[in-house]
Amino acid sequence: MEWVLLRVAVAPATADPLADFLLAEGAPAVVRETESTAEGRIIVEAHVPADTHGRVAAALASYLAHAGDAVVESAPLADVDWEAVFRRHHHPVLVGRRLAVAPPWDVPDAAGREVIVIEPGQAFGTGQHATTRMCLEEIEAAVAAGGVVSALDVGTGSGLLAAALARLGVPCVIALDVDPDVLPRARANLDRNGAREVRLICGRAAACRRCFDLVVANLLADSIVQDAAALAAVTAEQGRLVLSGLLDTQVKAVTAAFPAWRTVGMRAEDRWRALTLTRAG
Repeated sequence: MEWVLLRVAVAPATADPLADFLLAEGAPAVVRETESTAEGRIIVEAHVPADTHGRVAAALASYLAHAGDAVVESAPLADVDWEAVFRRHHHPVLVGRRLAVAPPWDVPDAAGREVIVIEPGQAFGTGQHATTRMCLEEIEAAVAAGGVVSALDVGTGSGLLAAALARLGVPCVIALDVDPDVLPRARANLDRNGAREVRLICGRAAACRRCFDLVVANLLADSIVQDAAALAAVTAEQGRLVLSGLLDTQVKAVTAAFPAWRTVGMRAEDRWRALTLTRAG
């Protein structure tokens, strides 16, 4: 496979959100240089397959449209030991008080934590991205508060959030994804983590015919707005709805899609946001 190096010089405040963005776009590894350029910019480098370079470059241009003065360079990349690069990027992550996420080749002895082992791959959700970590923190908080007997993970991807729900003791967990290609990978991750009882279904929230104490949707903001009515419908009357995958500039539009709900929790990491909603009154 041929690869292309994307090298982006941006303002320091933009560097970390940009790295998250490139990872979400499918770059298997992103490097943020600690030294800045003479103009005070930070260098962010990403490696992308040549056949996806056009799509990623277009998405990058759109992303940087409001990022101020940024400089983008691209060039063919020499042969690299991608397995080593891939493994260096994926490392154990401690989340909240009770959870840890690790790749199979680096499983820590994290006493007192539920260690969830995820094989990184095509499906989103390895614990490396801020949106996933914030979802895990909200899941832990909701379970600790009590009353979570059933949970729905919408857009499960790798199955990480569903595995966390099961490992934290939620008796009934259902995971959904619209992409049938990710389901075998999610099933493998769930089984690896002792979560065989989790039901894995290809579909959208609108297909559910029951309500859940906790509903988690780590999706793009546009998808959350589009499915707002369905997400509300599958959340129990006294239940909680956790929404993530949002940029700070998208919070207003997302909350506006839930006019009968109030925000009872918000987490922030860089420009990313995660919200917890309950019904008003």
